[in-house]
Amino acid sequence: MLRAIIIPIALLAAACSPPASEPAAKSDMDGMNMNEPAAAAAGPVSGTGVVTQVDAAAGTITFNHEAMAAINWPAMTMQFTAEDPSILQGIAVGDRVNFELKSASETGIVTMVQKQ
Repeated sequence: MLRAIIIPIALLAAACSPPASEPAAKSDMDGMNMNEPAAAAAGPVSGTGVVTQVDAAAGTITFNHEAMAAINWPAMTMQFTAEDPSILQGIAVGDRVNFELKSASETGIVTMVQKQ
C-alpha cells in the first residue's frame, strides 16, 4: 500500500519541477526576475536626490539619489555629466532636486535639474 502512495507523489513532484534544460529564474530580494533586463524607458528617466557636488566648469554634478525603479538602480551617490552645462547654474550643494537622465541607455547624462 505504501508503494502505491509513493509512486504517484514522485510523479506529481516531477511534473511540477522545471525541466533540467530550463534553469530556474534568479530573483532579487524584491522578487524581480533578474534574467530579464529592466524595461527600457523610452525617453528621459526621472530621479530625485540631493546635490553633493557641482562643477559647472567641467559640466558635472553629483547626486545622492533615491532608488530609480525605471532603470533598476538602488539609492546611491553618483556623478553625472550635464548634456548642457548651463542647466547647472543656480544649483548648489545641499539642494534637493528632481533630475532627468537622457535615457535608460544613456544614464550618465543629465538633461534637466530642478530644485524642489
